[in-house]
Amino acid sequence: MEIERKFLVADDSWKQHVQSSSEITQFYLTQKSRAPTVRLRLEDGRGILTLKYPSISDQELVRDEFEYSIPAADVMAQIQHATGAVIQKRRHRVPGPDGKIWEVDVFTSPTDTLVLAEIELTQQGEAFERPDWLGDEVTQDRRYSNFSLSFKPTPI
Repeated sequence: MEIERKFLVADDSWKQHVQSSSEITQFYLTQKSRAPTVRLRLEDGRGILTLKYPSISDQELVRDEFEYSIPAADVMAQIQHATGAVIQKRRHRVPGPDGKIWEVDVFTSPTDTLVLAEIELTQQGEAFERPDWLGDEVTQDRRYSNFSLSFKPTPI
């Protein structure tokens, strides 16, 4: 199960707290109307296959997600079959004021103007403290999903 909340990033003050970073290249093998989405990702040279199913409703934050390690060469062999743009981003892991880890994604392709922060939760109503550098929440705005960004890189 995946439960995540997603936010725009309001300023760069998060950068002083970065614990680790990784380079990510990812793409999708499914079209917009298909479920589940099939994503292939290279993260610091590791291959990952992910199947993501839609939420039960627009208000639901919980969805099924299955991830599998696969050879990096298998990911690269399939990049020519990407159904949308290939996404390139640098992911930074940043602790929030309550110690929970945020993932801040700085996109370089297909857009180079977007910075998003996500937090993964263990239950839908789980409380967390918002860091000062967070902007507006975009969890329910599908334009900010990575899948949508691969088809339309500029959500606003």
